Formats: sequence, C-alpha cells, structure tokens
Amino acid sequence: MKAQMPAPETNPCNSRKENDCPLVGKRRTANVVYQATVKSNDIEETYVGLTENTFKLRLANHQQAFTKEKHRNQTELSKHVWILKNSNTDFKIHWKILAHVPSYSNVSQRCNLCMMEKFYIKLPSRDGVSKSKIRVCQHVPICVQIQTHKLYRRNLDNREQS
Repeated sequence: MKAQMPAPETNPCNSRKENDCPLVGKRRTANVVYQATVKSNDIEETYVGLTENTFKLRLANHQQAFTKEKHRNQTELSKHVWILKNSNTDFKIHWKILAHVPSYSNVSQRCNLCMMEKFYIKLPSRDGVSKSKIRVCQHVPICVQIQTHKLYRRNLDNREQS
C-alpha cells in the first residue's frame, strides 16, 4: 500500500500586511523544504532548510535570528545575514517552498522531510550558504536511530571481515 502525502494546509495567509507575505498566501503550510535566496551586490547565495511546523513560525525564528545578536549563529543563513549587516551591505531575501513532504513515518521508518532537504542541498546547481553536514534527523524516535546505527555498524563490520 502506497503512503499518501497529506495535503498542504490551505488556510489563507493571515498576515496583517498582505503585501509583506513572502510566499503569497502559503505561509501557513507545514512540512516543507524551503529555499532562501539572499541577493547582495549582484551575488546570489541560497540556503535550503526545512520545517515540520508552519513556514510562518520558521520564518519568525529566522527573522529573530536576523535582528537579535544573541541568535546570530542560530543557522548558516543568519550567520551570512549578519556578515552582510556588519559590512553595511544591502541585501534582499526571497523565500520559496521547494517541496511539501511528510516527516517521519513509523511504517517506512524514515523521514522524507529530512531526506528531501538533503537532496536539495546536494543538488549541483545549489552552491549556497547551507552547510551539508550529515546530522541526525530530529523527527526519528531515538530508539529507531539506535537500531539503524547498530545495523549500519554491523554491515560495516561484515564488509571489513570479507
């Protein structure tokens, strides 16, 4: 049986200033891989991220990291923005949703949301500020992570013995 992807949330954007909505009515969508393109002095840098919550909440966290110095190192994007701010460089950020995918599934025991983010980061056409670090999926229960690590370690040990 094929798992169906849940439909994106269709609640309209509830921004007080409709013209300020960066995703034209799609800010309240959850389970998305998104892209931020930072344009400054004819240079474009891209950042790929994900959120299991609504994009609106993730955007608010990014904006906090852009304005409050104590959060400046929260993400690679915020580090880049602070470098631009400290050098008095004008910049503009354009946001877009790249994919809408479900997060961790007990059936498949994998997180499509994290896998899709890694896919977009690794695309050859995306040379940006996202650092491609392999990190543990925050959506997978810890017991599944331990089992997967043990299985991976066992497979490596078997190859070394051959």
